[in-house]
Parts: sequence; C-alpha cells; structure tokens
Amino acid sequence: MSTRSSPTRVGAFVVCALVLLIVALVALGSGRFFQRTVTFVCYFEGDVNGLSVGSPVKFKGVEIGAVSRILLRLDQPPNKFQIPVLIKLDADKLRNAGAEVSFEPSEVKQRIEEGLRARLESQSLVTGLLFVQLDYFPDTTPQFVGVGEQRFQEIPTLPTRLEEAQAALKEFVGHLNQLNLAELVDRATGAFEAVQHLVSAPETKAAIRSLDQALLSFNRLTVTVNGKVAPLSQSLEGATDETKAAAANIEQAAKTLRTLIEPGSPVEVKLTQTLDDVSAAARSLRVLADALERDPSSIVRGKDYEPRKP
Repeated sequence: MSTRSSPTRVGAFVVCALVLLIVALVALGSGRFFQRTVTFVCYFEGDVNGLSVGSPVKFKGVEIGAVSRILLRLDQPPNKFQIPVLIKLDADKLRNAGAEVSFEPSEVKQRIEEGLRARLESQSLVTGLLFVQLDYFPDTTPQFVGVGEQRFQEIPTLPTRLEEAQAALKEFVGHLNQLNLAELVDRATGAFEAVQHLVSAPETKAAIRSLDQALLSFNRLTVTVNGKVAPLSQSLEGATDETKAAAANIEQAAKTLRTLIEPGSPVEVKLTQTLDDVSAAARSLRVLADALERDPSSIVRGKDYEPRKP
C-alpha cells in the first residue's frame, strides 16, 4: 500500500518553492548577480553628515555607483580625524569610447596620477544630503592615508568647497592675529594728527593764499596775452595776403618777359633790326672817322674835290 502524503508537508513545500521563486525573480530582475562592481576606499576629513549608505557616486554628474559602507575609526588624533567611506563602482556604467573600463590596480593608479580625486558635494541645499563626486584635478597632489581598509584600493580625496572656504578664512584670521592691531591704530592716529596739524599750520594757510594770488596773476597774464595775440595774428594775416599778391605780380611779369624775348616774337624781330641799323651806322662813322683822319679838310671841300694844278 502506498503511503499518503501529508497535506502539511505538501503545503510547506509549495510555499518554500514560491518564496525561492520570488527571491530568484527579484535577484535576477535587479541584476545583482550579473553586476561587475569594484570597491574602493576614500578617507574624508571632516564632517560627513548627509552622506549615508546608498548615496550616489557620480563622475562629472553621471551616477556610476553608490556608497556601500561608512566606517568610523577612533584611534586618530583629534586634529586629523578622517572617516573611511567604501564606494562601490559599477563597471557596466563606465565606458571608455565603447571599450570596457579596466579596474586593475595599475590602471586606477594611472588615473590617480592624472588627477582622479573624490570629493563630497551637496545634492540639495534644502535636504543637506551629500554624494561622492569623482573628477580630475590635475593641479593637486594626491594625499594617501594608507591605513585601515588596505584590501581596497584608495582614491585620494579633496576637501569640500565649504572646508576650503573655512580654511582660507582661518588662515586670514591667523594673519590678522599676527598683526599688532594696537600699534597700527596708534600709527594711523599719529598720521591723522600730523596731517591735521599740517593743515592748520599758519605756514600752510600762507602758502595757500600765495598759491591763490599766483593763480590770479596767471589768469591776468593769460587774458593779456590773448589780447595781444589776436591783433598780431590779424596783422600777420594781412602781411601774408600782401605777400601773396606781390608774388602773383612777379609771376605775371616773369610770364610777360618770357613772352617778349621768345624767338620769333615781334619784339625780338624789331630789336634785331634796330641792332643791325645801329651796327651799320657804327661802320659808317668808323669810315668817316678814318677819312677825316687822313684828310681833315675833306669835310669842307667834299669827297670829290681835286686841287688845281699849277
């Protein structure tokens, strides 16, 4: 005879099977079994209030992982208290030009040398929640802690912007504390009193009056010079006009003279004839002079007179 199965056992088996099926569906649906994640550790100095497990980890604003654990180490000096934060990065969300991103220690070390740093940023000023921002800061020097969770590779961190502002303000206050403010106030007071004494001194007032008189004299001189310069300028303008007119007359006379003495002009022809006549008259006078020199009486007897023969 076959034994009859207990309904209680069958029901328990069915319930367990359903629970396992639901767990499997949830696990497969979430993709946790197929995720490729790598854990890193970051040491943040200061307050991490607002950061919690599950807070996003972003690279240039793109979510690539989440905070997995926030630890606390009490064996640290009060002035250098650092909180280890474990972040888990999803390799499937990181792509490099379509190629798979390697999380090998040497590859991560090279990225750190290129300036990869972690910093806490605010998600919202209203809620005060924080997230971990990964970015490149090539002008910074990596600061490694190198203690505690050594099984995870460390990513160096940078202080938050608020912490940087607080550090700058603290440094400024330190410089102010180093200054002797009482001495500076005394010097400023002494300088003010010296200036006040200089201004109220009789010599300064006399110098100011002398300066006023000098300015008045200069103004009078300026008016006088302006009155003299105007007539002189008009005279120079008149002389300039007369000079221009004389130059024009001289130029016209030169043109006229050039026209008179040009070859072939009537004046030149008459002048040539006159010169020829003068030359002929000069030759006749020379012949007459020669004749008178030989026979002075010929001017009385005439040229054709012959003496009577005996």
